[in-house]
Amino acid sequence: MKILLLASLVSLFACGCHAAPIPADDILAFVRTKLPDEPIKLTGTLKVREKNGFTSDSLPVEMDLDWGAEAPVAEYRIDHETLNITWNNEQPSYRFSNEENTPSSTILGTGLTWADLSFSVLWWPNSQLIDEEKKINRECYVVDVPVPDSKNTMRLWIEKKMGMLLEAQTLDAKKKQIGRLKIKSIKKMDGMWVAKDLELLDKKTGSKTTLQITDLKWKNPQPTAAAFDSAESVNQLTFEIYQKLAAESEGNLFLSPYSISSALAMVYGGARGETAEQINSTFRFGGQGATHPAFSYLRKRLNRIEEKGEVQLSVANALWPQVDYKFLPDYLAMTKEYYGSEIEAIDYKADADAARKKINRWVEGKTNDRIKDLIPAGMLDPLTRLVLANAIYFKGDWASQFKAEATHDVPFILEPGKTVDVPMMSQTGDFNFSYNKTFQTLKLPYEGDDLSMLLLLPTSSDGLPALEKDLTLELVNSLQFNKQEIMVFLPKFKLESEFSLASTLAAMGMPLAFSKGADLSGMDGSKNLFIGAVVHKAFVEVNEEGTEAAAATAVGIRTTSMPLMFEANRPFLFLIRENSTGAILFIGRVTDPSK
Repeated sequence: MKILLLASLVSLFACGCHAAPIPADDILAFVRTKLPDEPIKLTGTLKVREKNGFTSDSLPVEMDLDWGAEAPVAEYRIDHETLNITWNNEQPSYRFSNEENTPSSTILGTGLTWADLSFSVLWWPNSQLIDEEKKINRECYVVDVPVPDSKNTMRLWIEKKMGMLLEAQTLDAKKKQIGRLKIKSIKKMDGMWVAKDLELLDKKTGSKTTLQITDLKWKNPQPTAAAFDSAESVNQLTFEIYQKLAAESEGNLFLSPYSISSALAMVYGGARGETAEQINSTFRFGGQGATHPAFSYLRKRLNRIEEKGEVQLSVANALWPQVDYKFLPDYLAMTKEYYGSEIEAIDYKADADAARKKINRWVEGKTNDRIKDLIPAGMLDPLTRLVLANAIYFKGDWASQFKAEATHDVPFILEPGKTVDVPMMSQTGDFNFSYNKTFQTLKLPYEGDDLSMLLLLPTSSDGLPALEKDLTLELVNSLQFNKQEIMVFLPKFKLESEFSLASTLAAMGMPLAFSKGADLSGMDGSKNLFIGAVVHKAFVEVNEEGTEAAAATAVGIRTTSMPLMFEANRPFLFLIRENSTGAILFIGRVTDPSK
């Protein structure tokens, strides 16, 4: 099964392969996706209470768990005995300190088995969905799982939305209950919900064994939303992906790193294991717990700018799942909570082209008709299972507009010895300006002073390749600006760019997501999905009034004698930033304004 993933200034989409009622094995896989990706250590106590209420045993418990490793591992220590489990291709391998033990052995006579402690039942095969009913007022799947090498059966009650195991009963060959394991209470420890008290009832003896978890520690400290800066991660991506695309293509170039990051952050929310690690590293995300709240904050910050009414700046996300395909409720809820996603089921199997046209209309509407036909004919087919789209639209007036009567055709140097006449805007005013021996930088604010455009102009007419090679976030952050009177000459231009980013992103460090070994089980509880393609499309127009669709610029007007000159009559770079966070929303280069 594959996912086609479409990302641009406006969108990202994914597709898969089949739709069927969720089988019991997939329900267990769904529960496994809820296990933490990062290594943790749990400590607690195992207590046995006799039928008369007296405590007969109290044993220390330690659990070292790393379910997110490429080959997941877990170590359980009860008093002086241990169990080590390694999973290869989801098949558990057991190693006991006491060689006489098996997964079904009771632990030091407590009545609790090693299988109970390790929740091995989640990996046992041949499960069956037998019913759906409520348990402690929550809708649950009821699943029967045969106990390996036994005539017994484990009956599980699994909460539908959170994937939490609420109760497990052990049944004999006649389906008579001989034991019951249930969660008595849950508690949030260090940002993670934990089954704090588990109680096992032995029907024969009436004794109760209770596992009480008292502490949780992350072996690798978890990043927090406060520690992770989504704007910083977008900015770090900006220059790496720009340099790769600039090296692969000629001519004008324009893209939205913010849109690409936002779209892939939604995909990252459904990634697990090494796939998630590669996406996290490539995009400089901050882990599942921190990334999504931080992107939510940045999205809301950008949308609040539009509410002020001085510029148009809107960010929108949408998901179109296949109408009868079972995506995990938690995944859809995550995209809605943190990315404000609109979610509308659509039927690709019945008419993929009608679905394509509907999604394209949404994109056109969110971008004021500037991005058309984002999804080309033939890209969607009956195997499509999900389309994700991110749309960003910007239209802003310069803080000081250029006067139309001051615009004249002048030569623009394409390369040494070759020019083309282009409409060149001009005005003089006080602007933030920086320069060194190799390039000048001008900052032009938009109305409202929430966004600005940075123009990076090489000193020589053939200096753009060297500037692109040296371009880094550190270089841009190190620029020292002084407000000076500047005579500005800036060409009018209109750019549209489209890229296929799959190979670029794979080369940047996330190849697994584009292979059949991808793990996007956080989306649907299976490992059947992978990214097939990533496409990015962006549009920008700069004129005397300001910028539409993707760019930021600002200029102040005031004329005095002999000002400095910023004359963009040769190839240059530009980027558009949100001022308070520094987030780079767009970046581009102009090599020929006439095209």
